[in-house]
Amino acid sequence: MPEDQGASTPVPFAVARESAGLVCGRSLSRLLSGWGLALLAVGVCWLLFFNELRGEWAINAQYNYGYVVPLLGLALLCRRWPGRPSPAPPLSGVLPGFLAAGLLLLLLPLQVCLEANPEWRLLYWIHGFQVVGLSFCLLYRMGGWLWVRHFAAPILFMLIAVPWPMTWEQTAIQGLMRFVAGLTVELAGWLGIPAVQHANVVEVGAGMVGIDEACSGVRSMQSALMLSLFLGELHRFSWSRRLVLLAASFGFVLVANLTRTTFLVWAAANRGMHQMEQWHDTAGILVMIIVLPGLMLLAHWMRPRPKSAAPDAAGTPATSDTVPGARAAAFPYLAFPRWQGIGVFVWLALCWGLTETWYRSHESQLISNVRWSVAWPHSNPQYKKTTIPETSLAILRCSNSKAGTWVDDDGNEWSAFLLRWSPGKNSAQLSKGHRPEICLTAAGAAVLEDFGQVSISIGGFDLPLRYQTFESGSKTLHVFYCLWSDRIAPHAKPTIEDGSQASRIEAVKAGKRHLGQQVLEIVLQGPDSKDEALAVLKQRLPELVRQE
Repeated sequence: MPEDQGASTPVPFAVARESAGLVCGRSLSRLLSGWGLALLAVGVCWLLFFNELRGEWAINAQYNYGYVVPLLGLALLCRRWPGRPSPAPPLSGVLPGFLAAGLLLLLLPLQVCLEANPEWRLLYWIHGFQVVGLSFCLLYRMGGWLWVRHFAAPILFMLIAVPWPMTWEQTAIQGLMRFVAGLTVELAGWLGIPAVQHANVVEVGAGMVGIDEACSGVRSMQSALMLSLFLGELHRFSWSRRLVLLAASFGFVLVANLTRTTFLVWAAANRGMHQMEQWHDTAGILVMIIVLPGLMLLAHWMRPRPKSAAPDAAGTPATSDTVPGARAAAFPYLAFPRWQGIGVFVWLALCWGLTETWYRSHESQLISNVRWSVAWPHSNPQYKKTTIPETSLAILRCSNSKAGTWVDDDGNEWSAFLLRWSPGKNSAQLSKGHRPEICLTAAGAAVLEDFGQVSISIGGFDLPLRYQTFESGSKTLHVFYCLWSDRIAPHAKPTIEDGSQASRIEAVKAGKRHLGQQVLEIVLQGPDSKDEALAVLKQRLPELVRQE
């Protein structure tokens, strides 16, 4: 081989390296351009939003599907991108700029409030609409109203990851549980199984079968809702087809879960409660296997059939890629000041720094709260130590739990439990998620009256409790609830952190976050009136709660 040929072999590799360098340089230059920084800044805002929701996805099984929503939303955006319309110049560049600035300023109070209240769902929705608004402002600057309308559906789809407002969620859960329990009793009767409905519980000869959130189909319902919205956008269905698919998802879930609960009632009546509990989770998995693939097949069947088009001038039949409007429009490289994108990143860093400064400055001033525990009445011959079911503990994720029931000398029936959460990111979120109006209503009780906060003197400190009465069948339950933090602000008055807006704002003002928490709940049955119940509590509580 001639020497000149041997010397020329490295040339293609050098050219390839030079081409790769040019491509990387152009990509980096495009990323650091004004538009690139703006897109990256909005993307970071979405990541911060999803990071706030991540705690709810982790602790609430109903929203576990939230982890896949960002990926599905990004896939829908990518699917919409090739068919984007030609960019139209925005009517005004000043108005979206002012609106985006206002939305960015809103991020600071949102972040400060969410740091102390990581379970405040109202702020989740405000934060969600804030990042949606920022996305729409950027799209308007890029391509006008045409781009906002074109990309609105996949952007709004990502709000499906936000937990429902608590009132809506509890209404849906309780209504669905009781509806499924009633239908299950009817089907059990057709199968020759005697069954009686007690609110959300079905009683058979072997025992009580609870129609909990999983059995009622709430988890599968929300997953099916997410999937139906995704499939409707994926196949670009018309609004009428999307509504049909959405209604079909509810039908799938209802039929599948009704079959499941009827099967579990049959198993409890014929095979015993132990066998029913063993089949419980397997039946739930089968429901998801039936519902989700069934929705995908239905969406595939509902797809509009492609119409045969006339050939074009070259004799090639027109396709969706060649018809007008399907051709990808050019990306609008309009002037966008680089300093604005950089300013967004500086503001995000400043929000984080100010939030940390606020809480760390207050955390250094917090003092240890009074530590107390429950002195269970072991000497009472009618005292019985109870345990919280494993399924409930898996939801509560508390560090320690104790519970017991007993009857006092006057014949009043007591039940109480003490739950503790160690300090951590989700401690406040987990502890505030367990309240009587949530848990007792799930067991079929109804709130009669809320008397607010009462304080009982326990030795050298006052114990604040929220007092509510519930109706369970023919019984009246007097329920006292206390959420107690390990650390408090100096000279702070004992108050109940009951999830109200006032208590949430107080937590922000005091700079309390990630603190250890413990919950005491007492259910008293026997007194006929509020005054009698309070008198019994004031007499017995100092013997039950002891300062450490």
